[in-house]
Amino acid sequence: MPFEGVFSIISELKKRIVYIFALFGAGAVISFSYMGEVIKKIEFDMLYGMNIPDKPDASKQLLDISHKLSTISNQLADNNSIIAQNLSGVSGELLNISQNLNIYKPNIIYLTPMEVVMLEFKMSIVFGILIASPLIMFYAYRGARKQLANLSYIHGKTSLVVSTILASLALFIIGASYAYFYMLPFFLEFLYKDAMSLGINANFSIYEFISFIVLTTVILGFAFELPVILTFLVHLGVISRKTLTHYRKHAIVILLIIAAWITPDPTMLTQVMVALPFIILYEASLVVMRLTGK
Repeated sequence: MPFEGVFSIISELKKRIVYIFALFGAGAVISFSYMGEVIKKIEFDMLYGMNIPDKPDASKQLLDISHKLSTISNQLADNNSIIAQNLSGVSGELLNISQNLNIYKPNIIYLTPMEVVMLEFKMSIVFGILIASPLIMFYAYRGARKQLANLSYIHGKTSLVVSTILASLALFIIGASYAYFYMLPFFLEFLYKDAMSLGINANFSIYEFISFIVLTTVILGFAFELPVILTFLVHLGVISRKTLTHYRKHAIVILLIIAAWITPDPTMLTQVMVALPFIILYEASLVVMRLTGK
């Protein structure tokens, strides 16, 4: 069955390759014009929501001096306009310096002339694949439909298959949301505050920064599929819950290794924040299997 199923899927996809590429190409071309807005949205969500305190005393002191000079300038305006203008100019310069000191946020830069365009192009390719993926899955299902019908676990249980697909989609969205809205902002803020305590400001390459965010989000999305995968394997008889329970410690070590391997950033904190959902979901899978009697 495995080889027949794979060959059937490949055969069906080859027949429909024109439709798949047409949808992929249209999705990539249309989404390309929106990639600039997507990049700005990611940058805003990750950086400008940071709870970073202002760069302290120097900025406030300069701001106070600027206000005092502005007040003196207004008082001298009628008697000595030249001195008033000079004081007003100095006040404005001090105000600009104060504001620049207060803007203590990471800077997003590009290092090569084509970096932004290539980033937009590659992201549009990813969006094209995402748009075409439902069609690919549909044709893959049509190719393997006969082989799937022979599985006792799946035969006659269309609602179970639909529920599994919906659960997989929901878990992916939850995992991606966890990465994008919680883990990554927390991680970036922690690292930036640590650098700020040393008086260091960050300059991020736009390509590396956006790639890191997107890749980490997708990885965490797939990591949350673990309960569905383990439950499916148990129901197919490939592995048992007792085996998963017995080798729990070994599994945790393997999950830590996988997290270290797939994590795009080498720091230990990122690896732990990626591995932790793996471990929690592994334990949750065992609980679900026990409740369902598997």
